[in-house]
Amino acid sequence: MLEQVTDLPALDLLASGRTPQRRSALMEAQSDVIMRKIGFMLFQKMRCNVRLLSCINGVISHEAALASLPDIMLAGIAEMAPLHGRVIVAIEGDLIGAVVDGMCGATSSDMFYRTELSAMETRVAKQMVELTYTAIAEVFANLMTLKWTVAQYETTTSMLTIAAEQDWMISTTGIFETPIGIGSIRFIAPYAGFEPLETKVSSQLGIAGSSAADQRWMLGLAPLIDKVPFEIRLEIVRSDVPLGVFYALERGHVLPCFILPEAIAVSGGIDLFTADYGQHEGFMCCTPRFSNVAEKSRRSHSLAFCPARDMVVDERAALISHAAPLVETTSADRVTVRLTVELGSTSLSFIRLAELQAGALLVLDQLVGESLRIFANGYHVGTGEVVMQSGDKCGIRLVSISADPQMHRSVSVM
Repeated sequence: MLEQVTDLPALDLLASGRTPQRRSALMEAQSDVIMRKIGFMLFQKMRCNVRLLSCINGVISHEAALASLPDIMLAGIAEMAPLHGRVIVAIEGDLIGAVVDGMCGATSSDMFYRTELSAMETRVAKQMVELTYTAIAEVFANLMTLKWTVAQYETTTSMLTIAAEQDWMISTTGIFETPIGIGSIRFIAPYAGFEPLETKVSSQLGIAGSSAADQRWMLGLAPLIDKVPFEIRLEIVRSDVPLGVFYALERGHVLPCFILPEAIAVSGGIDLFTADYGQHEGFMCCTPRFSNVAEKSRRSHSLAFCPARDMVVDERAALISHAAPLVETTSADRVTVRLTVELGSTSLSFIRLAELQAGALLVLDQLVGESLRIFANGYHVGTGEVVMQSGDKCGIRLVSISADPQMHRSVSVM
């Protein structure tokens, strides 16, 4: 008996450790450029020798982004038009002090416990915040013209709320080294507000397959793809049969399903297109009915779990004489087995498959008159032959059953 548990804690799906696999292609591509430009502008404007040590990027919750900020800092909240949402630039106090000491001519660090910023450090820090926003706008200028306006400066995280706690933030941190000391500059922006820039950067990086590197990759891969064969199987029977009926099948029985008027081409478990079928020079063959790839996909999807077009199959009516006998209905008969019969198969290269047109002749590996392979839930369970049933209906008579009893039994647990 299952034990009821009522004291399980609620799962916080927004905890930073469970952040979804969301990436900021924007900052992955541009953060190093932005931080190096900030370092250059600090040297140009403040004569401070700054070296970028590393960049750290991530998409985290708003709460986690604020919690990661240093205790002593100066942060500027700015509006970045035409993007939506405010953004934060936070300069760590140790970096501010190192820049100020360098400007005053200090040559060594004064290691003391920093509790607040002096008036001079605050003025310099505001200039560093403004330089950072300028650097960001200049780097993003090739994507979108941004205009920034600092709305307020703060020294405590309690006044830095720019979104709800559950909102995702792009968090980028640059670690800088000066001759006097080491500190960080952090840029925090709402992910949703930067989506227009994310889309542009993603297309330029080739996430949509348009970058030069991706094009070179595809050109190099093309001749290999042309050699990789894709196996295509043509199914002419596809029907769900009750488990009890499946167990009752014996040699000589006719499968409780009709032959489809059009074969279904399958590759890798995906329906590709429907096709007319017949024979050609002693082999079974088929001709695709659809030339448009999108149309193939749409039509084949509609066939995936439906009876053949223009035919309504009553499986009980299919159990005629010589077919599998009806068995007593039990709860197990609610379980069904997917029966399929393969007309034959062929292999096509990727290029030929992509260029396949309606009416093209595909010769299969099945000789005319040979028994057709029968599958149950994807397992090869036997072979069959085409026979005439009542009227003008054709069916598949079971000729042989797989010699492996485990194979036959394993179908029921699929």
